[in-house]
Amino acid sequence: MSESETPLHPLEQTVLASLKGKESMDFDALVKSSGLGSDQVRRTLSWLTSKKLVESKESSSRSFVLVAEPAELLLIQRVGEKGFPLGKLRESFKSNQEFAAALGNAKSSGWVEVRQKGPEQYVVLKDRDGAHKVEKFVDSLKGEAVKEDGIPAEHKGYVSRLVSRGLGRLVESKVVSLTITQAGVKALGQATSQQWVERITPEVTAKIRLTGVAPRLRPIDVRAPASAFYPGRRHPVKEFINEVREVYLSMGFSEIAGDSIQSSFWNFDALFTPQDHPARELQDTFYVKDARDLSIQRKGLVDRVASAHEDGGDTGSKGWRYSWDVEEARRLVLRTHNTALTIRATSESGGRDTRVFSVGKVYRNESLDYKHLAELHQMEGIVIADGLNLRDLMGVLTRFYAKLGMSRVKLWPSYFPYTEPSMQVMVYYDKVGKWLEMGGSGLFRPEVTIPLGVKKPVIAWGCGLERLLMLRLGVQDIRELYNSDMEWLRMRREIASTQDIL
Repeated sequence: MSESETPLHPLEQTVLASLKGKESMDFDALVKSSGLGSDQVRRTLSWLTSKKLVESKESSSRSFVLVAEPAELLLIQRVGEKGFPLGKLRESFKSNQEFAAALGNAKSSGWVEVRQKGPEQYVVLKDRDGAHKVEKFVDSLKGEAVKEDGIPAEHKGYVSRLVSRGLGRLVESKVVSLTITQAGVKALGQATSQQWVERITPEVTAKIRLTGVAPRLRPIDVRAPASAFYPGRRHPVKEFINEVREVYLSMGFSEIAGDSIQSSFWNFDALFTPQDHPARELQDTFYVKDARDLSIQRKGLVDRVASAHEDGGDTGSKGWRYSWDVEEARRLVLRTHNTALTIRATSESGGRDTRVFSVGKVYRNESLDYKHLAELHQMEGIVIADGLNLRDLMGVLTRFYAKLGMSRVKLWPSYFPYTEPSMQVMVYYDKVGKWLEMGGSGLFRPEVTIPLGVKKPVIAWGCGLERLLMLRLGVQDIRELYNSDMEWLRMRREIASTQDIL
């Protein structure tokens, strides 16, 4: 049985019956004529057009809508048949500007003129019939939209001026004309002459037992297009964060979290970042205006960190050789990296073996473009244990990215103020044939760990999350991840399983 010969659904019969005998019909008229719901008609039309039983043609038209009454018509009403003193007429308007516009438009249309009557000037009607004709036309527009091709030729110029003055607007609308085809008429005639059963009901079963004759069940066309279905789901960024968490947890890590606002001490100083480092300046960092963390006093841990900056303290280093300022350390910032959280975890470990990670937002004073955001996610981690070295760090990162589906990982030498040695994490992306930078890693320097009371080696890393997700989704512009495009969110492909990525 061909697609066009498939027995019609009752909804299809209803829609075709409403179209039969009509030259064409728009969607709203069809809904009203059929007595069906708009969603039912829309879905049924999809079936019928795919079977070529109904044709649809789309056309566009423009309608004029009056936004505000023209001031020159108000002036005409006030002038009346006898004219009106110019001075008093000006006072009847809200402003001189409105009056000047009204008088100027009325004069340019040839409706009025200014005449001298004794010591006073009067505004009098010059073309009473022309003015009243336009006035009547504008009255007919109030509260209604008039199709552009329905505007009388004599008024089209005036309507154009109303649009240019912002007193009216042209609204474009699309109209779909629906027409039943000859095949549709034929299919409808066959459907009305045949009896089909839609489903087996108790009544149908009773009739079969009584007559011993089985009814004809209407076949289902499995090739007919189904309506789109968009179930609720998590945002792709949230989905990926959950996957990253699962990977870390499967590797024996514990998750930590913290406040987005941190003191400069934990965001910079505890990481042995000098107080004159360019990363601390306003063009890179969001500072909280007129805010300080007064709990930071130069004693205990804070003093040990300060000494490491000034002369190396007990770390064996010479430090940065400057005078450390506690007021600078008290300044509050929107955290520029989640290392502010992992360094706190390092301090709170008390030197015990530790394996923690964090996934959260960080904030950078960046110029927004296709690869930079001012607010993005970063995934960081640390491991504290005896005997850790560079090979251990390489092993952890290689295993982590392998669990996310990327087997080609390289770590290239780099530099960061708080790790030595330091390495840049690079991932090979087959689709572009390039090694791409994911983030930084290394072993915390003694100037970082010793002031915190940790003498064991600490391996640490911090990597961006959005860039990796862009690779998965084939997104070229990072802003696409957050622009709330419902069509993109609905139609994007599913994130593949961790074994099938890349």
